[in-house]
Amino acid sequence: MRISFLLLLLLSTPLPAVLQAQQPDPQLANTPLGVIDTIIISGNATTKDYVILNEMTLQQGMPATYEAMSFDRNRIYSLGLFTRVDIQYDSLGSIHFLLVDVGERWYLIPFPIFGFRDGDPKRPYYGFGVLHNNVGGRNQKLYGSLALGYDPSLVFSFLDPLFDHEYRLYAGAALSFSRVRNRSAIESAITGSFEEYHYNINATLGKRLSLYQALGVNFGYQIVQVSQYREGRTVAADGIDRYIYSTVNYTFDSRDLAEYPSRGSFVGLGITKNGFGESEVNFTRYSADLRSFLPLPYGFTFGARAQGSIVSGGTVPTYSHAFFGYGERIRGYFKTVFEGENILGSTMELRYPLFGPNTYRIQSLPLPSEFTVWRFGISLAVFADAGTTWYRGEKLTFNSFHSGYGGGVHFLLPYGYIIRVEYAWNDYRHGEFIFALRGSL
Repeated sequence: MRISFLLLLLLSTPLPAVLQAQQPDPQLANTPLGVIDTIIISGNATTKDYVILNEMTLQQGMPATYEAMSFDRNRIYSLGLFTRVDIQYDSLGSIHFLLVDVGERWYLIPFPIFGFRDGDPKRPYYGFGVLHNNVGGRNQKLYGSLALGYDPSLVFSFLDPLFDHEYRLYAGAALSFSRVRNRSAIESAITGSFEEYHYNINATLGKRLSLYQALGVNFGYQIVQVSQYREGRTVAADGIDRYIYSTVNYTFDSRDLAEYPSRGSFVGLGITKNGFGESEVNFTRYSADLRSFLPLPYGFTFGARAQGSIVSGGTVPTYSHAFFGYGERIRGYFKTVFEGENILGSTMELRYPLFGPNTYRIQSLPLPSEFTVWRFGISLAVFADAGTTWYRGEKLTFNSFHSGYGGGVHFLLPYGYIIRVEYAWNDYRHGEFIFALRGSL
């Protein structure tokens, strides 16, 4: 649960007194408005034009429709660079143009860090960070953070999503340290809790194959040390694993709005090889993440996700096990931890927008212009989740799966934050309230 300046403003300010609604989006339709002769981009004082154009399906010589304009508006907003994105089709004499008008965010952002690990109030963390979200106006990300308290960490990273325009290549690098409290309930029950020290350096090189597709390779070196050794916690007998790893990943992403889609699909496929003969670590993990969002009549959206990860090869140490109950959750078992070498999960969600998302301009608060445009929305949702974890050698059956179902309200806040207030029942009909700061499926 993260606390931000934005949320404090929301709680302390009466919205009707400070917000003035802008014009709503046009109704979605496939009726062609005309052929685009040229595209004009305005409002991007810092951001380069190509950053915006690379996210658009509409191009010069194509017919413009309200549906395509709405889709491109959400794709551009998903970059995380703008508080507002407006797209209009218009004419001047015989010239038909598409006007893309944006409002830029404040890109150099120092920010406090505070929250609770895994949503547990007994596990607070705090610190500070600095993010430059748009270095050189090229959508490059430069990030650094220091977190203390529960599971302290130090992170530095850089990402250039398009450093070579001709071959459409992207690259990144990261350096990190973290001290992590053991997550294995099985190991904690045997000897009590212990700590893991993770040191990591890695670099990424990839190619954007098309508007929706990318293929990348990540190389890294990792050191993991445990404070209390026991067989299986590390592969090495001295309690310190040192190994090279490499990941090949493919992504397909046609979602209109990454944080809360109403249409489109996402496919993420990855293979990670841990250890290349330089250490005793030697196992491979195969991962898949499949998501689809289908617009239905009367404004409903149906979303579905299937995800899983399996391993092969040698010993899988405790720190590389798969879990439900931390990053991945089964609603109905939201705080219950399930552990294994492999994981498989699915979820379905039916959503209905009560309100928006709409964009508003703040008139009365003394804020910089970059903070005066906010985006809000409220949706109702019903859902069903299922999942399981297992170890190699265990038989996977239908009864292995845990499931839950329920409903709730989702609040879409500025800067991509989604607050979910939900109630879920598990397959034993035990219920629980859920308050979570999470994105879409």
